[in-house]
Amino acid sequence: MALGFTLTPEGLAAMRNPDGDGTRAVRVATVGLTATAFAPGQPVPNEIKRVSTLAGGATAADTIHVTVTDATPGAMYSVRGYGFYLDDGTLLGSYGQADVIVEKSAASTMQLAVDIQFKALDTTQITFGDTTFHNPAATTDLLGVVELATSAEAKDGRDTQRAITARGLRDTLDDRLGASAPSPFVKPLLALANAAQFRDAIGPEFKAAPHQHPMADIIGLITALSAKLDARSRYVPGQIIVSAALSAPAGTLLCNGAAISRGDYADLFAAIGTRFGAGDGKTTFNVPAFGEGAVIKATVDPQKVGTYSAGSVLSHTHGATAAAVGDHSHTVSIVAAGGHAHGASSSGVGDHAHGAWTDGQGWHGHTGATNVAGGHTHTAANGASIITNAWGDVGYQGAGSPRLQSAGANTAAAGDHQHGLSIDGNGTHGHNIGMNGAGGHAHEIYIAAVGDHNHSASAGGAGGHVHTITVSAAGDGANLAAGWHLFHFIAY
Repeated sequence: MALGFTLTPEGLAAMRNPDGDGTRAVRVATVGLTATAFAPGQPVPNEIKRVSTLAGGATAADTIHVTVTDATPGAMYSVRGYGFYLDDGTLLGSYGQADVIVEKSAASTMQLAVDIQFKALDTTQITFGDTTFHNPAATTDLLGVVELATSAEAKDGRDTQRAITARGLRDTLDDRLGASAPSPFVKPLLALANAAQFRDAIGPEFKAAPHQHPMADIIGLITALSAKLDARSRYVPGQIIVSAALSAPAGTLLCNGAAISRGDYADLFAAIGTRFGAGDGKTTFNVPAFGEGAVIKATVDPQKVGTYSAGSVLSHTHGATAAAVGDHSHTVSIVAAGGHAHGASSSGVGDHAHGAWTDGQGWHGHTGATNVAGGHTHTAANGASIITNAWGDVGYQGAGSPRLQSAGANTAAAGDHQHGLSIDGNGTHGHNIGMNGAGGHAHEIYIAAVGDHNHSASAGGAGGHVHTITVSAAGDGANLAAGWHLFHFIAY
C-alpha cells in the first residue's frame, strides 16, 4: 500500500543539491518505530527501537518500495508510525496514523513493506542500507513481490498488477470457451496455419459463407475499439452535432456564441475563423450562436456559411367573403326630445318699400248712385236771377242785361229720389299702388311647440351587395419551425 510519507524541513534540505536546482543523493541507514500515533512529517515520538535491516528502491519516478525486517527474539510491539534516518542522523521524513500498521510478537519476525510516494523529488537518488533484502513491487521491468489474482479477477481480464495462477487460467478458459475446452476435435484445428487448411480439415460439410457477428459477441472488441477511438477522431473541427444529452459530448462546445481562445482551439479557429464573431479581435473568437428555436438552413454557397436570414413563407393570398343578404333596409330610430320649440329669426334688410300692382280688367265702366236725399227743393244762389222771357224760356242773365227782374224762387219739389251716375270707360288699365317704407327692420318668427314627439326616418335599401373585409397581419418577426428542442454543439 502507498502511505502518505512526509519529508521534514531538515530532510528536504539534506536532499537539495548545492545549487538548489535538483536532488542530492542520500542514504537511509535506519528506521525508527513507535507505537504512538502522530502527524506525518513530525519527529517520531516515544521510539521503540531503530531497525537497520532495511532495503528499498524506486519503482516509479515518484515512488519507492521499502522493506523493513526485525527478527529480534522475544521482542513484542505495535507499530503506528515510523521515521527514516539518514546515515548522518537527519530525520528524512515520517509517517504516523491512529490505527496499527503492523504488530511484532515474541516468536515472529516483523516485516514491513510499504510504497512511499514523493512529490517533486527524484526517488532514484534515495538508497537504503547495505543489505541484500529487497522485495519491491514487481513490474514488467523490475523483479519484486507480486499479488496473485483471484479467478474472478482473471476472468475479468483488466487487472494490470496481479499475476494469474494456473487455476485462474483454467477458470478463465472454461468461462470463455466452455468446460475442458478446447476439445480433442478442436485442438488440431487450432494448430493449423491458415484458413485454407482449416477449411480442408473440417471437410465439405462446413462450407465457407459470408456472415456477420454482432460486435457484442466478440469479447473485448468494443472495449478495444473504444480505447483507440477518441472524440477528435469521431468529429471534424467545425462539425455541428445535434444531441438530446444535457451536456456537451467530449471534443465539442455548445453553440451559444461564447468567445473562446484561438490558441486552445486552434483547429476550430482554422476551420471557421471569425465567421461567427471575432471575440476580442486578438486572442479569442466566437462559436456560433444558435438562437432559441432557430433551425439550420442548407446552402451550396460558401459565402452564405455563417450568415443568418430571417426566412420567408410561400407566396399566398387569403380569401374572405361576406354573405350577401339581398335588398334590405335598416331601421333607424330617433329618440323623443320632449316638448320644445325652435328659435328662429329673419335678418334685417334695411329701409325699403314693397312694389304692388292690380291686374288689368279689360275695357269696363263703373256704375253708381248718389245717396238718397229725400224730398227737397233747390234755392237759387244769392245774386242770381231767374229770367222769364217772352217765349216762356227761363234763362240766367247776369246784372246789366235789359229787363232784368230779380225775384226769389224755388225749384219744384221732385220728391224722394236718386240721381243716376254714369262714368265713361277708360279702356283696359291697371292702377299703381304705392307703399311707404317702414325703415330698417326685422320680422319675428315664432314656431309653436308641438309637445313630446318622434320624427320618423327610413334608410333606403342598398340592393344586394357584399362588404370588403381587410385581414390584419399577425405573427412574429421571424419564421420559426415547429419541432423538438435539442442542443447543437460544434466539434473542435
